[in-house]
Amino acid sequence: MNKGKYYEKKGNEFLRLQGYKILEQNFNSRFGEIDTIARDNKFLSFVEIRARKKNHLLSPIESVDRRKRDKIRKTALFYSAGKPEEFYRFDVLEVIQGNQWREFRLIKNAFGLYEEI
Repeated sequence: MNKGKYYEKKGNEFLRLQGYKILEQNFNSRFGEIDTIARDNKFLSFVEIRARKKNHLLSPIESVDRRKRDKIRKTALFYSAGKPEEFYRFDVLEVIQGNQWREFRLIKNAFGLYEEI
């Protein structure tokens, strides 16, 4: 199992512990891919899971650049077509890796449907 898949697996375990119900993993469309689609109470949550070492130049959320956010948005709109009654949001799960430890930071509503200026 490669590192990305390993951290996605650990991230989904963390999300379950936070009360998320995992609906889809690695959902693909012609627009891009979403790591996890989950239900968090009344919200349909599109989750990007990003792992970085503690000393990395960019934090995990900083690595979700405009291009990646656009792909996630378009894929989410594709997924949610025909589900207009849904409340949804975009979450980022940061996984910070140290030598002998791992920290999870869940950022709910990390970005919106439209790009901020």
